[in-house]
Amino acid sequence: MTSRGPFRAVSLDLWFTILYYPLESEIRWKEDRLRALGEILRTRSGERFSASDLESAVNAVRGRLAAQGRDTVVVDPQALVTAYAESLDATLSVPPDEAGRRLSSVGLSEHPPLVNPEVAAVVESLEARRIPVIAITNTNRREESWQDFLGSRANLHLRHIVTSCEVGSAKPDPEIFFEASRRLGVPPAEILHVGDRWELDVDGALRSGCGAALYRGLWSFYPLDFYPRTDLPETEYPDVLRIDRLDELLRGDQLRGPD
Repeated sequence: MTSRGPFRAVSLDLWFTILYYPLESEIRWKEDRLRALGEILRTRSGERFSASDLESAVNAVRGRLAAQGRDTVVVDPQALVTAYAESLDATLSVPPDEAGRRLSSVGLSEHPPLVNPEVAAVVESLEARRIPVIAITNTNRREESWQDFLGSRANLHLRHIVTSCEVGSAKPDPEIFFEASRRLGVPPAEILHVGDRWELDVDGALRSGCGAALYRGLWSFYPLDFYPRTDLPETEYPDVLRIDRLDELLRGDQLRGPD
């Protein structure tokens, strides 16, 4: 498994490549999701559920998915709302499609993640060279939610954002990379995937036939003990690109637009 090139397209990981966040954000987003579920789900008599009841339903659904070898990031938000409702024997206060939309976007405006200050200029430069840029991410938010957020917060417009919850598979499963290839109309061997996680981004990309670059520019923002040390091998696969700045992608001839 090697990164060869030249590559005709770039895919970027989302978390700690395009976006990052402080530790407390995870707690805030959990609170935001429970609040949204409290507005969406009602008892049969029309009353609100307590936060503890909602959290129990979320944990129960997560446990059932784990028993199937799955995670919430591979389930569409509308299907998650339905599962939570079934767990609570609840009704919905809004139509199912609206419930899914709300759950997908909740927290992004209330507690927005931070945008990597490098990314917009690099994407603009690559697109100017007719090298399309997309994102591939493990997330329980839909593409529409992310595109709206990035467009409004960073004036960043990616060709596609391939989300695990809409594809039904998550990195490092090759299927999510194959979906990116299908959307781009570019074979995997001509796509360079850039991300911060070795076992998700590098290994996943190489297993799918894509090129891979390990991006270390936002590692300093990792919460303490965020990832195990085994995620970051230093001696294996010496031909895998390792970069500390995204603008390193603009150098050399590994990325090439159409002739």
